[in-house]
Amino acid sequence: MKKIATKSKRQNKKHFVPFNNGGVISATTPKDWARGHQNAFPNYNFNDADNTPTVDQIENYLTGHLDYNRLENNEIVICYPFKDL
Repeated sequence: MKKIATKSKRQNKKHFVPFNNGGVISATTPKDWARGHQNAFPNYNFNDADNTPTVDQIENYLTGHLDYNRLENNEIVICYPFKDL
């Protein structure tokens, strides 16, 4: 008997941070956003995974200190600095 493949949910969600790139809306990952804003994370030197904040820490900073909004479904998480998306 042949097995029928079923579509499974993503195990890990994709995380994005959109930003205005000279009038063009672009997106990056939370870790890449943090690398560009290292002054927001003075306890990390970003040399390797152990010295880089986690995605949760970065998103908590965005939503807690910078008033970013968070939108999430079963596949993606978006933290955005706009009133509405």
